[in-house]
Parts: sequence; C-alpha cells; structure tokens
Amino acid sequence: MITLGKRGTVHDRHQIEAYLFQAKAVVPLLMDTYAKRFATRPGGFTRVIPIGYRKGDHAPMAVIEILNTDKPEAEVSFSYLVRSLASMQLNEETKIVNAALAPTFDAKAVYPNKRAFKQALDEQAIKERFAMKIKKAMTNAKLSAEQLQEIVDKDVEHTKELYEKEDSKKINAYVKEIWPENAPSLR
Repeated sequence: MITLGKRGTVHDRHQIEAYLFQAKAVVPLLMDTYAKRFATRPGGFTRVIPIGYRKGDHAPMAVIEILNTDKPEAEVSFSYLVRSLASMQLNEETKIVNAALAPTFDAKAVYPNKRAFKQALDEQAIKERFAMKIKKAMTNAKLSAEQLQEIVDKDVEHTKELYEKEDSKKINAYVKEIWPENAPSLR
C-alpha cells in the first residue's frame, strides 16, 4: 500500500481505494504523509513484533508498526526495549543499561555437565543479541547510555508510583498487560 502511495498515480489511488474498506480516510495518509516519509526508502516500511499467543484459541498475535524515521524513540520497539530494561532493573534493583550493553561470560566457571555448559552459552548468546538490540536502538534514537538509563529510570519510577497509588491487584494486572514477557513482581 505504501509503495502504491509513493508512486502517486491516479491508477495507484484507484488500486488503494479498491483494496481498502475505508479508503477516504486512508488514501490521503498513504499518498501524502507516508509517501513523503518513505520517499528515499525502497522498502521495509513496517516492523512486525510478535507479542505471544491469544488466550482461548492460542492464535499468534503481533503488533504491526509503521516505522517512524523522524522519531525512532516513538516507535513501539523502542518502548518495548525500555520496558524490558525497566523490568530487568526492577528485578535486579541496580542500574541496568551498562550491564546489558556489555554482557560477561565467566570462562573459568565449572559446569557439572555438557548440558549446563551449553545452556550457559545459549544464555550468553541471548544476552549478546539483546545488547546488539540496545546498541541499535541507541544509534537510531541518537541516545547515549546515560540518556537511555534516564528513560529507563523514569519508566521504573512511573511503575513504582502507580503501585503506590493503586491497590496491588489492579497494578499487577496493569504491569502484566504492558510489560513484555516476564513481568516483575513489584514486591
């Protein structure tokens, strides 16, 4: 759809209108706003973020995000990353950004068997991929580690304030709803 909007011909407009249910609201957005935003970009206008499975029928769910090249920090993936870091910081109760950026592996550790060693290597690989995501997000948003830490701290403080204001059942439901994967216990 965005590619059709970028071309901007009358035929492309008709193709968009034929495909969409509420074309009058969407066509100007595609033909003007997104066409200008992605004028130099050949493709890759969206990001799909899997968010787990729906209760009941276990259907896979995802957030489909149109990239915002003007403000990378406004994207869903950036807020998801901040929430993940804030969750880690609540669990660890220490500043987390610098530790997440430089994961360490204890090469001198003794493992009881081959399986435990492989599990430690897999965990290290996950930490390194997460560090790469953090670095990429910092580059896209033009943030330093200190600035990202401030954003994470604000998110942590906001969550703690909510916990103090509301009763624990409401806040735990809210935290489970907004936090990715493993929500902190906040106790």
